[in-house]
Amino acid sequence: MSHMYKSKNISARTKSRATKEECFSRNIPALNILFYIGKGFMLKKQLNTLARIFYHINEHKANDMIADLLSYGLLIKKQATDTRTCIYILTKFPLAMYYECSTRDSCSIKLNNRKIWNNIYRTEFIIRQVIPFMEQLDMELSLENLLHFLTDYCISIFTTENQMSVYQLYQNLYEKFPIKDKELLHSGFPHMSDFMNDFYKVTADLYHYQRNFLGYRIDDDFSACLDVKDKLEREKDFISSPKELKRNYYSLFNMVSAGFFFIGKPNGDCLTIGIFDKCNNMYLKKIYDNIICIFLMLERYLGFYPHITLQVYMCDADNMYALHAKESESGFDYTRQENSHYNKRDTFFKNMKIPRQYWDYIAVDYICYPLREKYHL
Repeated sequence: MSHMYKSKNISARTKSRATKEECFSRNIPALNILFYIGKGFMLKKQLNTLARIFYHINEHKANDMIADLLSYGLLIKKQATDTRTCIYILTKFPLAMYYECSTRDSCSIKLNNRKIWNNIYRTEFIIRQVIPFMEQLDMELSLENLLHFLTDYCISIFTTENQMSVYQLYQNLYEKFPIKDKELLHSGFPHMSDFMNDFYKVTADLYHYQRNFLGYRIDDDFSACLDVKDKLEREKDFISSPKELKRNYYSLFNMVSAGFFFIGKPNGDCLTIGIFDKCNNMYLKKIYDNIICIFLMLERYLGFYPHITLQVYMCDADNMYALHAKESESGFDYTRQENSHYNKRDTFFKNMKIPRQYWDYIAVDYICYPLREKYHL
């Protein structure tokens, strides 16, 4: 796929450490955007837009920075999709500078289609939605402010499927959301709540991972968390139906793994959640099964049923209209083997045994980001 560009990438090994360090320090704006917002890679057009917003650097100067980084092997480029548009990727040297470790210990960035599309959507979301929101609040547009803003407002687009990342999301929710019994939890009673149980479980998983995979020596006492985790695992063994398991034990880890994220703190009992159509294969069952489980999970955590607006970000307008139309088609009743008098959307609530009065608590909005046209993907 990327053979046509192979010859153009320069290996950082051919340059002296001193010249690479100089190259690094004269191109900090581009590197910071790639590292902190792109998590190591980005499309040039998006990078240029962010350089203008955060560093007041024009396109010409931003392109010079990219060319400079390429010529010292601090960046390489690969085709983003099957068009000629490239994605620019940090090499091990700049990553080692950010992580303050040796180049030997820094991992190179591994990409796949899903990661690339997630990155493009996420960056577009920052450009189109987060930055205008910061401007409305009269916040100074700096990278540091952006990162603080995402945490403060609980916009969890950077949470990934790893224990540490989900652990931090639990901590953020505990601070920013109206968690049930928060005052009691704060005073040390009760130790048992659905939120704390899931938090302890992810803490236990993190502890296991750090101790057994990363070889950390951990002196803190995690026995309470491990006990809760064992108790939860034992309870789960009694439940035979996968549907019941999902209904009762869906956690933030499941939510993140399915690609869903929070867009802001609750406003009263209203909440916005998002998902990007990374693989261009969004289908109603995935949307509704997950958002209904998230709805039930949040009721366990908050003690009330929230009104959720789910924003589904898609780049294919035809797919988007097709999905939207499908919601109101009549559903199929499998027990009776006939078309039911419920539409497809309602059938998901009925199948998950959600009481009728809550069916309208969840609204799904489809939002089109014309990424292919805009970035020639």
